[in-house]
This record gives sequence, C-alpha cells and structure tokens, in this order.
Amino acid sequence: MKRFLSLLMFLAFVPGLMLMAQSKSISGVVTEAANGLTMPGVTVMVKGTTNGTVTNIDGQFSLQVDEADETLVFSFVGMATQEIPMVGKTVFNVAMADDAVAVEEVVVTAYGSKGKVGLKGAITTVSAKELEQVPVATFDQMLQGKTTGLAISSGSGQPGASAKVRIRGTSSITGGSAPLYIMDGTPISAGDFANLNANDFENVVVLKDAAATSIYGSRASNGVILITTKRGQAGDTRINYRYQAGVSVKTQDNFELMNSSEKLWFEEYAKKGVGWDLSPLNPVNAGLSSALLGQHETELNRLRGINTNWQDAFVRNGQTQSHEINLSGGNEKTKFYMAYQNYTQEGLAQRSDLMRHTGRLNLDHEVSKKIRVGVSTTFSYASNSTIESEGGIALANPFAAMYLANTYEELYKPDGSYNRGFYKFPSNDERNFANENDYQSFALTGPNAYDRILNMSSTGENTKFVGVFNAEWDILPGLTAKTQYGIDYRQGQGERYVSPDAFESENASDEASNREGYISESTSRRIETTFTNTLDYKKLIADKHILGVLVGSEYTDRYNQSFGFTGYGLNSKLPESMASITPGTSTNNFIPGVGGGESQRRLFSLFAILNYTLNDKYSFSGSIRRDGSSAFGENNQFAMLYSGGFIWDISREGFMEGVHWVNNLKLRASYGTTGNQGVGDFESLTVWGTPSYNGTPGIGLAGSGDPDIKWEIGHKANLGIDYNLFNNRLNGSVDVYNNITSDLFLVQSLSSTAGVPGDAKRVNAGEMRNRGVELLVNYDIIRNRNFTWSVNGNISYNDNEILDLGQVDEFESGTSIVREGLPLNSHYIPEWAGVNPATGDPMYYAEDGSVTSDFNKAAWVAKFGTSEAPINGGFGSALKYKGFDLSASFTYAYGYSRLNNESFFQENHNFAQYNMSRKMLDIWQKPGDITEIQRLGTERQITSKDIEDSSFLRLRNVQLAYRVPTELLKHSGFIQSIRVYGQAQNLLTWTSWSGFDPEDSNNIATYEYPAARTYSIGVDVAF
Repeated sequence: MKRFLSLLMFLAFVPGLMLMAQSKSISGVVTEAANGLTMPGVTVMVKGTTNGTVTNIDGQFSLQVDEADETLVFSFVGMATQEIPMVGKTVFNVAMADDAVAVEEVVVTAYGSKGKVGLKGAITTVSAKELEQVPVATFDQMLQGKTTGLAISSGSGQPGASAKVRIRGTSSITGGSAPLYIMDGTPISAGDFANLNANDFENVVVLKDAAATSIYGSRASNGVILITTKRGQAGDTRINYRYQAGVSVKTQDNFELMNSSEKLWFEEYAKKGVGWDLSPLNPVNAGLSSALLGQHETELNRLRGINTNWQDAFVRNGQTQSHEINLSGGNEKTKFYMAYQNYTQEGLAQRSDLMRHTGRLNLDHEVSKKIRVGVSTTFSYASNSTIESEGGIALANPFAAMYLANTYEELYKPDGSYNRGFYKFPSNDERNFANENDYQSFALTGPNAYDRILNMSSTGENTKFVGVFNAEWDILPGLTAKTQYGIDYRQGQGERYVSPDAFESENASDEASNREGYISESTSRRIETTFTNTLDYKKLIADKHILGVLVGSEYTDRYNQSFGFTGYGLNSKLPESMASITPGTSTNNFIPGVGGGESQRRLFSLFAILNYTLNDKYSFSGSIRRDGSSAFGENNQFAMLYSGGFIWDISREGFMEGVHWVNNLKLRASYGTTGNQGVGDFESLTVWGTPSYNGTPGIGLAGSGDPDIKWEIGHKANLGIDYNLFNNRLNGSVDVYNNITSDLFLVQSLSSTAGVPGDAKRVNAGEMRNRGVELLVNYDIIRNRNFTWSVNGNISYNDNEILDLGQVDEFESGTSIVREGLPLNSHYIPEWAGVNPATGDPMYYAEDGSVTSDFNKAAWVAKFGTSEAPINGGFGSALKYKGFDLSASFTYAYGYSRLNNESFFQENHNFAQYNMSRKMLDIWQKPGDITEIQRLGTERQITSKDIEDSSFLRLRNVQLAYRVPTELLKHSGFIQSIRVYGQAQNLLTWTSWSGFDPEDSNNIATYEYPAARTYSIGVDVAF
C-alpha cells in the first residue's frame, strides 16, 4: 500500500518536475536610449505567442517563459520595436530608440509594401514628438522650420486657416503648387487640416525628388507629404490623457499712428475732416459768431483729449483649450488605437474662433497567418466664426479698421449706447451754408466698423471623414496581394448674416442696395474615393541579392457639389434665422439669389516599382506610371511618367572598415518625371453658361475647350548624401537638385473676334526651373544618462527662374511681372526717387535714368526682388536633465520682399479722413524741406517706396517640461507617468518689415490677420 501511494505521489509530481525543467523566469529593465530614463508601459512579448507583460513604473519586467522560446519582442508607440534572442539569457536590459522610420521603407509603404526593398531618395521625416501639443490648429503650420526643402508661410492668424506650403519652390504659374497629401494611403484635401488632430500622427514624411514622388504620377509635381497615423501594439491597454490651455495675445507691430491732437492738426493742414470743418481758418466759418467759433474750439479741445485705442475694441486675448484621450493595445491577433479630442481656440479678433471634435479608430486584425485586414478612420466636426474681408483694405476688416479709425472717435455715447452713425457738429443750425456741399458729414470710422461685429456674422461648419480599409493576402512566400479602398469626405455649411438694424443696411447708398438685411446659406460637398490594388513580390537570392517588384492599379473619383441661397427683407425679431426672410415679389426688391454647381474628375493609373539591392551596398530603383485623367482631352488624356535612382552605401565598403568615426555614409542619385493636372475639371471641353443681357437670361459660350491640353511635366534630378558620424552623435544630409517644369499652364490672349470669354484660354507653353541646395544637421553635443544637449539646423536655398513663356517673353500680373530670366512673383513697379526739396513733388526714375516728376514717364522696372523667399530654414536646441526638458526652435526666411499696401494708405494725404502714420507729420510744407512725404495736391502712387525687405528670424517655440519621477507614482498603482509643461509660441520676431507680419503668404500686405503670440500650459498623463 505504501509503495502504491508513493507511486501515485511520484506520478503526480513528475509533470511539475517536467514543467520546472521546461520553463524559466526572465527579467530586465527598459530605458530610453536618448536619455537613459526608465520606460513604463513597454510591451514585452514572446514572439509567436500570447505570453507577455508590460514594464512597471520603473521600467522593470519579469516573465515566465518556456525554454523552447527563442525571441522577445519589445514594443512601444513611437519607439522602434526590438526583437532580442533569448537563448542562454535570463536578464534583458534594453534601450529603446525613437522610431526613425527607414525611408527606404517609407517609399514603398505608400502602396502597402513592407521590407527593405526601396530607394531612400530625397526624403525627410518629422516625428510625432515634434508635432504633439503644438498650440496651433492646423498641422501644416506645425511643420515650419522642421525640415529641408519645405517652405511654409502661415498666411493668416485666423483659427484654422491653412498655410501656404511649397516643396522646393513654386513649380507652376497657374496650375497650383501645393503638394499632394496622403494619409494612411489615401489622398486628402489640403484645406481641411483644421479638422485633423496632429497628435494622432505617428510621423509626417516629405517626399521631394523623383525617386520618391514619381510613383504618384500626375499629382506629384509639387512633392508629396505622407501622413502615417498611430496604431496599436500588442499588450495591455494603455491610456493617455492630455490637457492644454493657453492664451493668445497680439504681437507688437511697427505702426506709429497719430494721436488725436496730431491728427486734428493734420486735417486742418490738409483741409479735410473734422479738424478742418471746425477750424477758424476754414473760409466757411469766417462769418460765424465768436460764440460759435468758441464752441468749435471747445469741441476741438474735447476731441484732442480723446485718444481711443481701437485695438482694445477690435482685439482680445484669445483663449485656447484642448482635452484629449487615447487608448491603444491588443494582442497578437488584433490591435487597436482610438482617440478623441475636443479643441477650442478663440482668435485675436472679436467674432473669430474655432471649435473642433475629432475622433479616430485604427484597427489591425490578423485573420490567419496569411491574411490581414485593417481600417483607419477619422471623423471630425468643426465650427468656426470668421472676420469679414480678411486681408482687405476695407473697414469691414477689423484689423484695417483699428488702424484707420481716428483716435478722437468714441465707441460709446454719454448715455452708454454705441456711437455709430455720423459725427454731429455742434450747433449746426446756426451755420448758414451757401452750398450744401460746404457741409461735410463724416461717417464714424471706428464705431461703424464695430457695428459690423454686433450686427453681422460669418460662420461655418465642416464635417470630415477619412476612412481607409485594406486587406493583405500572402499568396506565396514573398508574394503579397493588397487591396485598399479610401474615402475622403467633406461637407461644409456656411452662413452670412447682415441684420436689418446694421449701419450698412440702414445707410445703403441706393434703393437697389437697401434690402433691409440679408442672410445667405451655402452648402458644399466633396467626396474623393481611391481604390488601389497591388501585387508585391520580394526575394532574397544567395544572401546578397534583394529583389522587389510591385505592380498595381489605382482608380480615383472626385466629386464636388455646391449650393447657395440669399434671402432679403429680414425680420429683426428672428435674428440669424432663415425664417426671418421676406418672400420676394416683383415690387419689394427682395427677390432671393440662388446658385450652385457640380463637378467631377476621375483618374485611372497603372504603375510598377522595381527595386534591387546588391550586398546591402548598391541599390537600384525604378518606377513607371501611366495616368489617364478626365480633365484632359482625347488627344492627350494619358501620360507616362517614370523615375530611376541609385544609392551607394559607402560605409559598408571594405576600405571603410578602419574608419570607425563613420557610422553611415550613403550617396544618392535620381532622375525622373512627375505631373501636374492643375486645370479645371472640364478644361478640354467647350462649355456653355447662362449669362443675361439687360436682365434677360440666355445661353452663351463660357469657355473654349482645348482637346490638346495636357499635363505640366516636372523633370527632377537630385544628388544627395546622408551621414551618421562619431557614434551617431552627428547626422544629417546634403542635397542638390535641378527641377524643370515644362508645358506650363499659361493663359494666352486671343483675338476678341474668337468669342471666348475674357478673350483668353489656357494652353501648354513654357518652362520654369527650380534648383537649389539643402543642408540638414543634428548634433548631440552632450549625451549621457542624466544630461543630453542637442542642436539641429536646416537651410534650403531655391533659385527659381522662368525659362520660357511660349508666344511672349513677359506679361504683367498685378504689381508683379512674369518675365523670362526672372524668378516668379518679381516686383514690377516704378522706382521712387524721393521728394523734390524745392517743390515737394514726388520724383521717379525714368527709363534713361533721369529723374522726373511725371509719373507717366516713370520707368517700370523689375529690380526689387521677389515675394518668394529663396532661403528658408530653421534651427533649435534641446536640453534634457533627469526629468527636465528645455527646448527652443527658430524659423527664418531671407532674401525676399513684399509690397506694403498698409503704409500706402496710412502715408497718403488723399485718405486724410482716416488716421495717418506719424511719418505724415513730416509732410513737405515749404521749399527746402527734406522729407520723404510729398506735398499736398500731388497724387501718391505705388512705387518702390512701398516695397520692403521681409526677411525675418522668429523664435517659434520655447518649451519647458518636467516628468514626475516614477518613484513618486508607483504607489498609485495605475498612473504610469505624468509630464507637465509650459510653452510660448511665436515669442519674438526680428525683422525690418514695418507691417503686421512679414511671414504672410501674400505678396501684398493688406492688413492680414496677424499671427498671435501664444502662452500655454499642459499635462500628459499615462495610465
């Protein structure tokens, strides 16, 4: 019996002995390679199993594994995944580095391929850390100064406004020069960045040369920007909460305006305005009684004592706030990333703001070992309120009104009501005018402009959905089929409201304009779908040949629809409501306005990529793409575009074995073609419209089609070097390029007998070149466990030149000229020669170099540069000490100029009814005066006097952050990390520009919405 019991005990114990013999315990610590800090929340998995864990708040982990297990996988969002062999080891101390996406993979990843089979090309990557928590609403502005070849002008400080983005210069005259944006494999429209949350982006990759862009064919002439969003990793669910709050203030401008005393004196001198009408020197006042003249002087003294700061009325400190939460995780089969953000931003101007809700869900599922499916979706709703006439010399623009308004005007009457309307002269009934024209009635500039804020509005709502659905099937070893369907959907609604009580409504200049207020509603819808199918084959041959081939087809369909309605005769008791509209009749002048439109464009493409690498040293790449577009006529509906490239990994050569300070050295070369289909959807067709003659509608020719019109073609050549030196402490790149755009889209004049509207049509003619040099450098000056100090910088030089213009060699475009041999947007204007001290007349240079006072004899010349900056870049520095981070980044542009139309208006005595620059106090008054302000009675013309150097250096961002030590958080049991920070955006600007903002995307300054200075604080918490 005892033997039997002993046998049973032995049999029960054997499995335990076997289990003990087949398993072991492993442990380790995970740190961040850049600074040595421990990393909580890192997923540690046994490869090919569901056995895993995550690191604790001290970056530590322990795990029971089988002896047969071979590999551990360490992964964390934003960091490069590492696979570590386990054989013979039980302790694993791992340093994780930033996920610096291998660019040779990025190129093919655009069409779903994986693996090291691509050519690197001229590509730069901006990581998630450089984009997160930047206090601007649109991600394109976040890219300023981050990389080479990318010139970005903010354009407007209006919340949600898009920036002007150029990759290696402007490549088209009339066909558009914005890059192609692709998010998770599907094209997206460039004007919707206010609807996207950049914190969801894993990285942004800028493709510049033909090797990188040519595969995108007829959409890639202006470069490509690839956006990759974050995805889940296998392991426990990770939760991150982010909060940010800030305030925006107006930056200091360089305007010096007159105070009330100075302005009233100038009005008296200029014989215009209230100062002249109340002046005892005015002949109209010669017969007035001394009592009334005394009242006038009393009134003038009262006005001199008023110095209203109109900025206080029109400009505010804007509040910004953001709440965000994201979750990620999953297992080896299914991974997810989901996020939600609520973002609100008040603009500097009253009635200017943005509110946005953005949600994202990314899923990846492994159906089997051979089949994978995935989905990437983002949904957003944004509403905004905008100012009127942004960037216009008009009182409807509050940024113009606050400088044009006279400081002696008051916003409120003594009874507290708004002081809109007209200036009221004292005791007007005692004045006897021989002529009604002797009586001048002055509309109040500031109050009437402010009335627009109270009684008018312009609002919009935008709904956006981007969805990408894909499936992959490993048909055979090395052969993968992928199908992908993407949709970019946008629906917008706008409303413009003018109250019947508005000053503008009550003081309409004629009966036809007096419609007792109006309300306009407009809707728009844009749907772009992309269906892509690829076959991707990779093969490793004899351990030294890597062959990759990808073939595919793509079909894109873009549809636009719009509709608008305007109703008049509003009931003020139903403000901002369509119910307030009075039905129109033939007699009440309230006939509504209705309009709309539809448009569609389709593109079908076949493409192929071939990549070959020998001994990991020499890589060859080629691509070819055939595009067919519905925008072009039958004669040129298809285009064949191609590229070829070579990369030599010099650091792998035998002669580099002893050069230990070189970690990586690659030489790149490429050449290829890209296209631009920047024409109207029906450019090749003869189209008809519905014009009217004397109020009678009809049908007439709206455009003469051209079946021969075709793509602009970009020919791109690039030579570059990438380097990592001194144990990877120094890295960067150098690129030189030469891009020529041929078959430019130009508008050429026709005989007026041709019957074409505008007597012109678009044709292919001419060439333009962009060539330049780009330098990128990053250097870790100090790099150890507790302290790191790194610096970075980039500079891009682009030389733009128009080579050919077809049937002409130049044509004027506003205050610019398009001329062979000059860069685009070259200023074309008479040269200012100063003011004649003897006569006070303005002087100009004539064609023969002489000086003339006759503006008609002045020579129009193009010697004042261009509004396109040839030099752009950025630089910065970052310090990390234990839990503290301090960083600063600068951006700059050099060598360009803009026309300051603001100074033209405020240094012009013809507009003396508005406030003036203090420079006008130096106006020429008598012979011998040395001044730049011409005498009264002469016409102020736009000349080179108004062109100013716009070069600038801007301290773009300063941030100080602190990461709470993990030992203080470990007792919570659920908080993994806390990071708090404060930052300032757009802190300082050094420039000689005297207007609002030198960085504006317009070549003429017209009181554009200025960029704000923003101070913000925030906290990031990980659970």
